[in-house]
Amino acid sequence: MYFLTIIAMQGIVLYRQFALGQDLSDSEDIAIIMTVNSIFLVSALLYFGAIQVRRLSVKNILLIYLVFVILGSLFTYAKYNIFQSPGLSFAQLFDKLIIIVSIIGLMMGFWILLSILGKKRIDKELE
Repeated sequence: MYFLTIIAMQGIVLYRQFALGQDLSDSEDIAIIMTVNSIFLVSALLYFGAIQVRRLSVKNILLIYLVFVILGSLFTYAKYNIFQSPGLSFAQLFDKLIIIVSIIGLMMGFWILLSILGKKRIDKELE
């Protein structure tokens, strides 16, 4: 049901953008809800052990972080420069990049913390 809800919300965003002709900025409320919802879903899955995380090195964590930043940057560039007519200037794109880097950093830190706490909880239950 969770994934059906996420797909339905994406459908609503596309409907609002293309059928109703609304600007992408009108859908930022749904984007925020979906982002927060995804953060909590992944966090809960990590904490309760549904996503098994083996021992990750700092190098692997930084690589995952870099991949998320690149994907987020590409998505943001496409969102503002392909789907909106005025697009973004380089300075505005750099401002968005700062936001992307900080939000993904917070997400990764939160996920790492909850995976560590979840692993400790599981180890404690196994004893």
